[in-house]
Amino acid sequence: MLVKDAFKEVFTGFNMNNSVSDDNYVKDVYFIQKDSIQYVNIIENRLINKRINSNIKDKYYMKERDIIISLKKPYKVGTYRFNNLFNKEKAIIIPNNFIILRGIDMNLYSYIFVANYLEKIGIEKYINDNQLNKRVNSELKLDDVINIELPDIPKSEQMRISNLINSINERSAIYSTILENDDRIVKYVLNKVIGDNCDK
Repeated sequence: MLVKDAFKEVFTGFNMNNSVSDDNYVKDVYFIQKDSIQYVNIIENRLINKRINSNIKDKYYMKERDIIISLKKPYKVGTYRFNNLFNKEKAIIIPNNFIILRGIDMNLYSYIFVANYLEKIGIEKYINDNQLNKRVNSELKLDDVINIELPDIPKSEQMRISNLINSINERSAIYSTILENDDRIVKYVLNKVIGDNCDK
């Protein structure tokens, strides 16, 4: 089954250049960036917080079980689960350098399985099969994404491995955050020592 047949909607994120300012409207929102995605998870502390004065349509805000795909290399795939890491009220806008897959056919597919398949196998397979790596511009297009073939695997089999995949992805994201924090601590300590020495 093709991506376009497995989801109710497949569309490009919001282009802020098309936004219309309204002096009577102010809202604090978060924006997805490519670095917000790690191991198919969307990492909360990597979202960009902004105050906007444009009333953006609800369709461009991240929804539970959405799958997003970055259009430029490296093609990252992320999905959003409302859990203890996220507040359901957090308004997250998906910009136009992402494709949004929304409304997965839950009778046929696990969104965790599909997101991981696209990230690890599906996009690369589509690019190789269609020789997209020969394009001058390596950016994925909406027509590419909707025509990616998803494997015909029973939902029960997908669910059997989805919990394992999900646990591995979450663990990997946590480890990555720990390593980043450690790196910041090392840099801070080094700068503190260098700064102290420089003052003498």
